[in-house]
Amino acid sequence: MFITSQSLGQQNHWDHAGIGASFLCVLHCLLTPFLIMALPALAATEHQTHSVFVIIILLFGMLAFIPGYIKHHNKSVPLVGIMGVSMITLAAVLPEVENAEMIETGLVLVGGIALISAHLRNAYWCRFCSKCSDTCCDFAGEKKDSPVSL
Repeated sequence: MFITSQSLGQQNHWDHAGIGASFLCVLHCLLTPFLIMALPALAATEHQTHSVFVIIILLFGMLAFIPGYIKHHNKSVPLVGIMGVSMITLAAVLPEVENAEMIETGLVLVGGIALISAHLRNAYWCRFCSKCSDTCCDFAGEKKDSPVSL
């Protein structure tokens, strides 16, 4: 929890939203097989649910990563974010073949973890960027707690 509290300041709401959406996506992927066994009617809306998750995480990622990259120029953040969104998108459009459910679950888990780590890294860089001036990466215009060099 220290990493989260250290990385996420109060200023970066899009990274908070992106972490939440990515976590919900992973949780949904893990719980859906059990929910479908209990409520088979949920299977009919599964494809639409994946599409909505992809759109939401892509939106939150763009709203967090683009301004963050413009401010701190850390290329790893958008690259890991693109990798995560790509994996989740691939899982959403994967054709129904044998073992597709296992492949889909693996893609969503790895993609979701990649997105969460990208949002944490983006928030950290926006809060403690050593390449920028003290106020360059701060969304709220407040002074930094302590600049850290990475």
